[in-house]
Amino acid sequence: MSKSAKQSIKSSRRAKPKKAASTTSKSAGTPPGPEVTLQASRRFWLITLGGVLLILALVQGYGYFTGWGNPHKVMQRHFKTARNLTLAKRYKAAISQYQKIMKKKHVSQEQIQQALIGLGDLYYEQNQWSQAVETYRRLQMEESSGVMQAWTGLRIAESQNKAGDWETALKTYAEISQKYPQSDWDAEARLGQGKVLEDAKRWDKAVAAYAGLINDYPGGFLAADALVHQGSCHEKLGNRAEARQAYQTVMEKYPAAMRDEARRRLQRLNMGKKSPGISQWGK
Repeated sequence: MSKSAKQSIKSSRRAKPKKAASTTSKSAGTPPGPEVTLQASRRFWLITLGGVLLILALVQGYGYFTGWGNPHKVMQRHFKTARNLTLAKRYKAAISQYQKIMKKKHVSQEQIQQALIGLGDLYYEQNQWSQAVETYRRLQMEESSGVMQAWTGLRIAESQNKAGDWETALKTYAEISQKYPQSDWDAEARLGQGKVLEDAKRWDKAVAAYAGLINDYPGGFLAADALVHQGSCHEKLGNRAEARQAYQTVMEKYPAAMRDEARRRLQRLNMGKKSPGISQWGK
């Protein structure tokens, strides 16, 4: 083989790697295909959407726990907590929750009134009579409407009666009757007066108080309640015939829903047994 042929073969062998290198370089610089671009785009938007949803969840969570931008929702949550604590019979915690509500910066007058009602009722249920009276009196100062004044007055009188402060309770009931004559509030107050006198064992006066209510408000359920209490007072006074008549009147003149207690007492009386709360007939 001639010298020039050998050189030609060597040159061709050396040129092949260069060709391969040129091919590799060309493939590395080629832009990605449409499938690769679509996958990357989907991944980007999924990550972006997930981030947006996470931010929204964090903002809502922050708003729920701090009331950011909506103090009204914060107060609603505080009231819900207080009610749930009351239902769970965690009364001390519920009282504390209502007290916190009234100290909040953005609390409204209406919310203060709602908190005072809840607080007063909790004190009442816990037999904390003086605290109940004080809370209801504060509520009277916060709300001057007739309905609230009358309702709180009744609650105050009931608390005073439960505490054994009978004379003060009678005075409070009398003030309600004087302020709201010939009304449902008057009927409630007069029934309350009878119960105070009954609790004080002034049974003859209680009978008279119940009789006045029955005479002035004969058609309501309060009259049926008064008749039952009147019958109980007659039993304690030894007037079994009058007691029987009172219970029988309820059975004959009032709806079935009002008859249960009268029926039980009448049955006991007819069997010669004493009704609950009566240790003896007469003095």
